[in-house]
Amino acid sequence: MVTNQQEYDEKLLVLQERFPQESKDKIIRLLQRHNGNIDQVRARLVQREYRVNKWTTLETRFGAAVTTLQQELPSTQSMKRIRLLKIMEHFSGDSEQARDFLQVCGEQHHKHDENSNVSRHEKRKELREKYATQLAELSTAGINVNCPCVLRQLEKNQGDVTKVMERMSRHRAKKEKITELHAKYANQIAQLETDAQETDETGSTLRKQQKLSVDDIENLKRLRSAGIHGNPMKVLATFHECDESIEMTVARIQQEREQRHQCRDGRKLQRNILAEAENGYIKINNRDDWPRDIELVYLDGNNMMFVVHSLRRLCLNRSGKKTERALGEIASAWNEQMHIPYVELIFDSTHQLDQIGTVKISSAQPKYRTTDDMLVEISRQPENREKNKRTIIVTSDRGLAALLQHEGCLIVKSYNWFAHCVMTLTPDLINYQELTGTMTIPSTPATKKIRYNFDELVHRIANIDI
Repeated sequence: MVTNQQEYDEKLLVLQERFPQESKDKIIRLLQRHNGNIDQVRARLVQREYRVNKWTTLETRFGAAVTTLQQELPSTQSMKRIRLLKIMEHFSGDSEQARDFLQVCGEQHHKHDENSNVSRHEKRKELREKYATQLAELSTAGINVNCPCVLRQLEKNQGDVTKVMERMSRHRAKKEKITELHAKYANQIAQLETDAQETDETGSTLRKQQKLSVDDIENLKRLRSAGIHGNPMKVLATFHECDESIEMTVARIQQEREQRHQCRDGRKLQRNILAEAENGYIKINNRDDWPRDIELVYLDGNNMMFVVHSLRRLCLNRSGKKTERALGEIASAWNEQMHIPYVELIFDSTHQLDQIGTVKISSAQPKYRTTDDMLVEISRQPENREKNKRTIIVTSDRGLAALLQHEGCLIVKSYNWFAHCVMTLTPDLINYQELTGTMTIPSTPATKKIRYNFDELVHRIANIDI
């Protein structure tokens, strides 16, 4: 009868014959660690053997070049040699490309070490000093001010404690709601996770069946040598679409990469432009915030139709003429108090061109396609270059706002213009609502949110039933 010790010795002998380069003590330790499971030990040693062979191969191919790079670039001294060897393999032994890559990595690493942590710490310190009063108020309200997101929210909202409290309240309510839903549907979630696991196993089986042929592997090697990297199946698909021509495949992939980069740069530029436009809007928080010495005001009628609920409902119910008339009457009543020399309300297309009080009503069509085109054309006329500094255009279209700001015009959001109408014409329609939620907040002016009853404004000025 074979004893446990004899069986253990047999396993040790088998492993020593298969892996003669490994020491006996190491194999014994691995057997002990894996409770005598020879399959697990063999898999571990095979993996180690592969890594050693890979390292040896890379050292033979690129060892001298890596040594030269380490001497030329001091920043590579701290990097593991195997990583340097893999970088050389990635660039097919091209020392120049590897050197450029390592220099860029070294500069970024150095910059990160010098600036990132220090600047982040200093930035937080500055923000804490800047918003010390707001942080104290938030702490009194029961908010954990040590959370980094609080400082970010204060900076984002320019120190507006009300907005920060609102956001934190919504976040807490959402978190509690998610916890409640998890508890309510715990059994269903467990069942779905089980089904998903079974689906993953099926998908894994299908993926294993999609093995590459010998020809595909050879083609991939050729493509890798030509500098084409990426998902093997996608690369091969492109290769076959290009009539198995490596030159055409390289050109195709390069073209697609350039297109992606152009689209990415375009999106980034657009985001920056829109962000600048958003920051360029004039804030109207009080009646006196309206800029002085304004000579011209242009109102983007189609954009303003959808700010007030009652006007939006009229417009969607095919009562566009009533909506246009109501906007004109509100603008006229507002200008009777403001006494601006020229106010023009522009729609994309309208037949109601009669002047309402001091407000001129215009239609962009047929001369222009949209109100946006008309406003841009007006701002670019030579005789309006100097006037643009004293011109306000009311619109919430950020794309249009960016173009008009570039021409020197001042921009006010449609919502803020309606708010100024309430401040000017019906100040009794301004409501101060205390923030309510899961937190107990002291009743201070900073914890009140201003609400404007725009629908009642429309009802009073334009006699539109809500």
